[in-house]
Amino acid sequence: MDDTHFYYCLAPAMAVVVIASVIVRSRSGREPTELHKAIARLKFGALITGAFLLMLWFLLPCTPVLSTFGYPQSTEEIQTAKQVLRYLQDYNRALVRLTMVLSWFLFAFIWWFLSTVYALSNALKKVADDQNAKSYEKPAA
Repeated sequence: MDDTHFYYCLAPAMAVVVIASVIVRSRSGREPTELHKAIARLKFGALITGAFLLMLWFLLPCTPVLSTFGYPQSTEEIQTAKQVLRYLQDYNRALVRLTMVLSWFLFAFIWWFLSTVYALSNALKKVADDQNAKSYEKPAA
């Protein structure tokens, strides 16, 4: 559960997310309206974010580390300071990895959610503005 393994997985995943986002942006330019563009970006963004979050899920520490290691029931189970140190280090590594994955999960999900809400609200505003402009046009006499 070394931190370098975490970043060796995270760096290529971030590169894939950026490249896929650029491709999605260029492909959504073909859509007929802003609303269609926003919905297309929402769909692809959900897929990209889902794949990234799935990768984060695989980076979680193995649950056997936490569940089967066991809790000492008495002081006889821990005889030396070395056993206490190892016990605490194992739990610390698992908690550190869990914290890293959780922080990246929150960042990715919040970024995707807020950018999607922003894009959809802009598209809906543009549609509403277009409808209002059409309703205020005077008919030709």
